Amino acid sequence: MSFTEEKREAIRKYMLNKIREDDSQFLRKTADNFGVSETSVRRYAAACLDAGVIEKNETGRCGYRLKETSVHLDYENDGTLEEDSVYFRDIAPLLREFPQNAGKIWYYAFTEIMNNAIEHSRGSRISIEVKKDCLYTEISVTDNGIGIFRNIQEYVQDKMGINMDAEQAALELYKGRLTTSPEGHSGEGIFFVSKMLTEFALWSDGTVYSWRCEDREHFVKSHLIAYYNRLRGIGTMAVMKLANETARGVKEVFDEYAPLDKGFVKTLIPVGEMCPLGDPVARSQARRILLRLDEFQEIVFDFRNVTFMGQGFADEVFRVFQNAHPDIRITVVNANRDIQGMIAHVKNT
Repeated sequence: MSFTEEKREAIRKYMLNKIREDDSQFLRKTADNFGVSETSVRRYAAACLDAGVIEKNETGRCGYRLKETSVHLDYENDGTLEEDSVYFRDIAPLLREFPQNAGKIWYYAFTEIMNNAIEHSRGSRISIEVKKDCLYTEISVTDNGIGIFRNIQEYVQDKMGINMDAEQAALELYKGRLTTSPEGHSGEGIFFVSKMLTEFALWSDGTVYSWRCEDREHFVKSHLIAYYNRLRGIGTMAVMKLANETARGVKEVFDEYAPLDKGFVKTLIPVGEMCPLGDPVARSQARRILLRLDEFQEIVFDFRNVTFMGQGFADEVFRVFQNAHPDIRITVVNANRDIQGMIAHVKNT
């Protein structure tokens, strides 16, 4: 059977993603997904092995792994470090083969995160790891400073008189428009970086902020291991992952959330990720999420992977908050029928 080049490439990428996940059933799953034989999938694997895209892995579950390159870089944060100089001198040469849109994303994302480490961490050392395979590139930036969540906690306590824990500090990053240095920063960096990347995570003091991470524990720990012996202490570690052939672009992200004629007026609330301990049920959960959201003109609540929402949470968001701020547009996406019914119920109360 002869396939189009498009289908052959789809089979190859699917198989390689399963190998990257170390899925022991990659042969069967690829065959079932595309209606081909496992013998055909074995031929794809053999071709990738011959091309040096994958290599044998006797200790893994699937028997293969993607061939990976890794570069480690260390810097003294001595007051002379500049994020754009580091990018063009040390990072950009590692990404030359990527499409222009991917290069622009990496330039924006890396310089924003590196600037945070330089100017906000209060640390003396910064370490970088760049890992590449045929599908994705991951860049982590780690410092030995105070830690991003502790920094937020101290700022909010001092400026707003609010005592929040590390988890609540992480919630504030999902919303955007919060900076511990308002005289020099707008609080947009992490928000927009996360929307551009395939996956993004921050680790500090055992607390994790993540965006669209399929397995955030593995995603974070795989990078933490590389730093335990390189830094005496880890203040903050940022891990960025982007598909090498991403269709994303910098401009489209800014156009969606911060159009030039309006500014940063729209935010996206991933409800499931902001309620990591359980379903959105309590009013207290809702109030933590709603803190500072009156600064926006539009709020999108994304219920991806959320199966249930309690009446108290729904009432606080979709009746109490909305009635108090009728000019703010609230949009709901990825909500199942039960969640839509609960929203309708509280609105009609």
